[in-house]
Amino acid sequence: MIRRKCRVAMMLVALAVTVTASAEEQVAEFMGSGNRNTAVFEVQAPWILDWRINSDYNKMISFDLDLVDGTTGILQGNILRAKALGNGVRMFNTSGKYRFRINASFIRWHLKVIELTPGEAEAYTPRRPR
Repeated sequence: MIRRKCRVAMMLVALAVTVTASAEEQVAEFMGSGNRNTAVFEVQAPWILDWRINSDYNKMISFDLDLVDGTTGILQGNILRAKALGNGVRMFNTSGKYRFRINASFIRWHLKVIELTPGEAEAYTPRRPR
């Protein structure tokens, strides 16, 4: 009986460590193809955009991703312009309500918005594009 209680306690501790090890929280996820404006999402800084673009073609593709203010519709800036397939992560240090404006030709796209803790943001090191 005592062994069983110890085993259960150890499993609960392991589960608690696993759950608290990463405080990042996915706020929004968007998938699709072609041109689209996403739904508005609200996010607290710091946050990252984890993006991936795929296609059945490797020529004549185009992907343009803009960040737009979710309340006013004012363009906040271009996030990505790509003529090749790939993926990446970009960190942002502003909170607010936003939406993405996507212009894509022959591309399937997948976007995840993930909030980070300040400690996770401090440990984040961007990679330079190749």
